[in-house]
Amino acid sequence: MTVRLLEHWSAPQHAGRPLACLATTFTFDADFFAQDCLSRFLSLSTGTGDGDRISTIASLLEEEDRLAETQVTVLADRSTRTQKRNLRWDLLPVAVPGDGLLHAKAALLLWERHCRVLLGSANLTAAGYRQQVEFGLALDLDKHCQVPRTVFIELHDELRNLVDLAPGPSQLGPKARALATLALFRQRVEAADLPAWPAAGIHIALASARPGVNPLDRHEAVWRGGKPLRATLLSPFWDDGTPAPGIDAVRRLLTGRPAQERQLTILADISPFTGKVQGPPSLIDQNAPVSGYARPDKERRTLHAKLVLLESDTWVAAMVGSSNMTRYGLGLHPGAHRELNMWIGCELNSAEGKALRALAAKGDPIVSDAQEWETPADEDEATGHQLPHGFIDCLLHLQPEPAATLTLDPTTLPASWRILDPAGHPLYDSATCSASVQPQVRVPLAPGTPLPAYLLVRWHIDGQEVESTWTANIDDRGALPPPSELREIPVHALLAALASTRPLPVAVEQELRKLERAAEAGADTGLDPLTRYNKAYLMQRVRQSSLALTRLQERLARPASNLDAVRWRLHGALGPLTLAESLVRTSEEQMVNGEKHFMLAELALTIAAVDWSAVRNVDERGEIRREVTAVLEQIREQTQRLPSSQDPTLDQYVRDAMEEALAKCGH
Repeated sequence: MTVRLLEHWSAPQHAGRPLACLATTFTFDADFFAQDCLSRFLSLSTGTGDGDRISTIASLLEEEDRLAETQVTVLADRSTRTQKRNLRWDLLPVAVPGDGLLHAKAALLLWERHCRVLLGSANLTAAGYRQQVEFGLALDLDKHCQVPRTVFIELHDELRNLVDLAPGPSQLGPKARALATLALFRQRVEAADLPAWPAAGIHIALASARPGVNPLDRHEAVWRGGKPLRATLLSPFWDDGTPAPGIDAVRRLLTGRPAQERQLTILADISPFTGKVQGPPSLIDQNAPVSGYARPDKERRTLHAKLVLLESDTWVAAMVGSSNMTRYGLGLHPGAHRELNMWIGCELNSAEGKALRALAAKGDPIVSDAQEWETPADEDEATGHQLPHGFIDCLLHLQPEPAATLTLDPTTLPASWRILDPAGHPLYDSATCSASVQPQVRVPLAPGTPLPAYLLVRWHIDGQEVESTWTANIDDRGALPPPSELREIPVHALLAALASTRPLPVAVEQELRKLERAAEAGADTGLDPLTRYNKAYLMQRVRQSSLALTRLQERLARPASNLDAVRWRLHGALGPLTLAESLVRTSEEQMVNGEKHFMLAELALTIAAVDWSAVRNVDERGEIRREVTAVLEQIREQTQRLPSSQDPTLDQYVRDAMEEALAKCGH
């Protein structure tokens, strides 16, 4: 059955909240990934407005809140050009040794109560998921899963190897976050009730590729009975030569008897746009019949799927994944790519066997003289000017001041180069360090501006200046401030949203629309002098604030999937520090006398009332205590900057509450 690839990114029923995602790709579209894949994985809702400022704020709040609680990493080949993105998720550029490419396409999706593995031929681009014919499979790690544990362990190990190829230290920052996701996946695999050996029926085996490792060899792990007699190949890219190394490697697998029944068939794509055969004309000279690929539907889509189908009279096995039928895709070249594929084997005439054979749908025979040929742009080659390998890693920091730590390899840098921020402001260049290039340098970034998701690098080739992007990641996601739009939400809208039973983004939007309607009607949103002493109004205000603080305490006390989530809860748009800052900024006309002082004190006591020992692991309690204490100290500073409430009893209560809160947190 054909399923839209994007549907696999959505959580199954009762999966719980998203925890972590790690995906790999060759080419990458950050906007598509965020808006189509990530939004489904995070179960982001669409705003109720028409894209106006308020609905944008609500959508931003939901996205920031979900991302802060979820670990997201994308591994992409370092040749991919970087775009603007939310720095709450990591993009790790991977440099494959020997000038190979990261060509694998896989994803781990982990929710509270579910885990899913995606593997196939589609890059994380709109073309891969919407405009091309792709093959892939989804494996759900649930009680019905019959895939042997070894398949998932091998996938974990291969992904770990790819993460190790990414730049940066493994103990902190984006690489450490990727390794934490893999560790969580490994825990899920070990805890699952999985068979040690393949169950009767379908056999599955992972087939990776790299120099000297041919994924075709893994067919034996899923093969049963007599040796293969027939092979069908489907690929958008082929070796140009006779014999073609990739095709010849498959031919050598046909060792079944009788020998005269051995047959290899090539399926070539005929472009629905030009009507030309996609591939080198040498395909016709491979001593094998060539037919057109019969598309599964009438949509005009480019072929990007890859398939090796092996058959005997009783058994069938198919390899699907990222490997093209080339020496680079099958590990036959010293500069071969890093690939991930899956072999699936079963009885020829079973329902599953028929489904596998249907993937190799054969169209009309292709005759050389009767067809026009065109060789598509080679996917096995990166395009554009590639960032020189001397520019290794770019890590952003917010403390003590915004800066970027640049890791360089002086031996592989161009003779002349310069590094700029996305706005074109110079940061560092070869002239600055003409005496000697340090392997690591920290450069300041413009204060008061958003941290960049990439830097620009310019250098010279044949006398002309060229440019590429240098991917940047943040060292500490928890230090990222909320977007400026979220910091401008009025404190009473925040408190009312926290007190609401609706989801927080919906509640915030509702409160902002109330204020918008009041402003449009010309209503004064301040409190008139009589209202300040109206008991009914005061009681309503107290009840709402009390309920908001109770809900805030519940929010803070939830078990957190990572330390970044704890920091976001404390510092984020709906965190106590943001509430405190918003309270202090609020004009006196908006507040009841002494309300700021009282609310700051209650806010501190709310933080102290949380059982922080239950939020994260035992070994992280010390770090959490330091984070909480720092927030309480900042709230105390806020109260000390306020003028006296003119009520000595209230002022003393505030001082006592601050001391009590700090004491409870071990200060």
